[in-house]
Amino acid sequence: MNEHAAELRVCDLATHFREIGDTQMRDLPFYNANLEVEAWGFSSFDDDSLMGVLITPWFMNMVVFPLRLEPVQATRYGQSRTFALPHGERKFLYGGDDIVGAFWAHSLHSPMQKFASPAHARGEARARLAEALKRPPAVNAAPSPGRRAFLLGARAT
Repeated sequence: MNEHAAELRVCDLATHFREIGDTQMRDLPFYNANLEVEAWGFSSFDDDSLMGVLITPWFMNMVVFPLRLEPVQATRYGQSRTFALPHGERKFLYGGDDIVGAFWAHSLHSPMQKFASPAHARGEARARLAEALKRPPAVNAAPSPGRRAFLLGARAT
């Protein structure tokens, strides 16, 4: 993965959503003026895409974002796709536009009124991303001793 190309793509995503906020969303009642647009925690998801959280004053989404701009296919808007993440499967919806191209988004919060500050929203983004990427604990396959063995102090072999 080209780190510079990845940084540019993520920067373009955040810049574009800042412009959307400034031109289309700022005067809507669900816009939280205490927040700002931030692309948080983006890192390699696979060989061809990044995953992170897009925080805006009107939503917070986990996003799978191609490293290379992919033209949007208008007939796919809103289609769902399930991604297998370490902590389980999550459903993402197809979206995008001509500026940033296609991406997949999983809604974490909308609207954003419960967040008092950018730091508060970043903390939630960090927690939700870590939760999605955390591997569940391994299940212990060893049989547990029976009640009698447990009470008598016998050990499972």
